[in-house]
Amino acid sequence: MCLDRVSIVIVTYKGDEVLTDCLSSLSATCGNEPQIVVVDNDPSFTTKVLVGQYPNAIYVESPGNPGFAGGNNRALPHCDRDYVLLLNNDTVVRSRQSIEDLVKYLESHPVCGVVQGSIILPKAGNTAGGCGSFLTPFGFLYTKGFIEKVDESVFGTAHHCFSAMGAFMMFPRRILGDIGFLFYEHFKSYYEEVDFCHRVWLAGYEVWYVPTEPIEHLCGYTAGKFPRNDIMKQYICNTLFSLSVNLGIMSRMTILLIYRIILLAHAFMHLIKGDSATFISDIGVFSEIFRRRNEIAIARRNVIRRVSDCQVFLHVLRLPRLSYLFRAVHGNM
Repeated sequence: MCLDRVSIVIVTYKGDEVLTDCLSSLSATCGNEPQIVVVDNDPSFTTKVLVGQYPNAIYVESPGNPGFAGGNNRALPHCDRDYVLLLNNDTVVRSRQSIEDLVKYLESHPVCGVVQGSIILPKAGNTAGGCGSFLTPFGFLYTKGFIEKVDESVFGTAHHCFSAMGAFMMFPRRILGDIGFLFYEHFKSYYEEVDFCHRVWLAGYEVWYVPTEPIEHLCGYTAGKFPRNDIMKQYICNTLFSLSVNLGIMSRMTILLIYRIILLAHAFMHLIKGDSATFISDIGVFSEIFRRRNEIAIARRNVIRRVSDCQVFLHVLRLPRLSYLFRAVHGNM
């Protein structure tokens, strides 16, 4: 009966079709036990009526589309249970054990601040949706097992990770008092969960992937409604902001510097190819980060840092195959 200790937060944006499947699956597997908080980033009567069909669900209006970050921030004041599960609106939960196992892991591991369960991608042949992400020495993320065949040696083993996947991640509500807050509002919908998990590590907690009964994730349903260049600019801005704030001075002189050099090389490569739109977008990232320099300095002072970068890197720094890095550079930029 541990599900009555869980608040499930679902942020939606013009997504009644997938939200219907998500809420129906939760009702079928979990009944009315968990609290469900649905944040509507494009408030509509139809979504409100849909949510109202479930007695354990709360509908929260969130005008102006503040993204995944802002939507989840608006949900927190309505969450009154011990554990908060962030769940994408384009997911389907087939077994209550998917959520129960996360609660049980957090209960038995007090040092664990964030935990992610198993995800499969039906649109990609039921491949793995990633078993958490690791940080590379180049500043890029390495998402273990993403779009790979479900392999029990990877998918079925609990392990540390740098960041959990925001589509299916849980944390004890109490740790927010130590971390300070959930997401930066201006992050909108990209890299926010990575930044949060980085701050969780720095505060002395750990982030884990734990094998569970997998949930299904359509992946990219909401992101597909927006221009790709805008998405990538936001993602890279958020990455630079987060690394600039959370890394110590030595790490900024190595990891962050390498990331900036690769970004510049990518920008000029596209300029040479005649892709001025991507060049302008990439260069615009640097001007945006420069504009936020005072905000970054303030945020850096406010990070709760109980452990060093080296202590964190022992658990979460990985060097994946060069082929993976090549795909990451071309996929994320």
